[in-house]
Amino acid sequence: MTSSIIKTADVDLPGGLNHERMHTLLGYNLAQACIPSFKVFEKYIGKPLEVTQVEYTVLVLIDSNPDATSKQLCQSLGTAAARMSLIIDRLADRKYLTKTQSVEDKRVQHLRLTRSGKAFVDKAEGIAASMESELLRHLTKVEQAVLMELLRKVAVHRRV
Repeated sequence: MTSSIIKTADVDLPGGLNHERMHTLLGYNLAQACIPSFKVFEKYIGKPLEVTQVEYTVLVLIDSNPDATSKQLCQSLGTAAARMSLIIDRLADRKYLTKTQSVEDKRVQHLRLTRSGKAFVDKAEGIAASMESELLRHLTKVEQAVLMELLRKVAVHRRV
């Protein structure tokens, strides 16, 4: 049964190459799943709203966690501080977030969405809901829930 699933998946992959030896590798399968996910994101959110996946994620995390810090975002996303600084500066330049210096530690800046940042997140999340249904439409609701649960389990056990 497994081999027929693999064969069916191979037929659907562009390039006509045999991917069978890679099917047991989590990283390979995640990378293959990222290809259509990235394309759908670009089509519905990235290009129309002029935002990257990381920028979108940062905005949603700040919306969910007012006063989050750059360090917390770096840890959450596994991103270097220099890269996060650039992302935050770009989002601040677009007037999507504000940076407020911490009273306890002057080196720390707390991040909050502006009104336009909140409006942007609300709009993008509305689009993301329908975008995700296009990406996952070939899976049953139970399969979608299992997929998300398993991916969360893998992510939770990462080493920081």
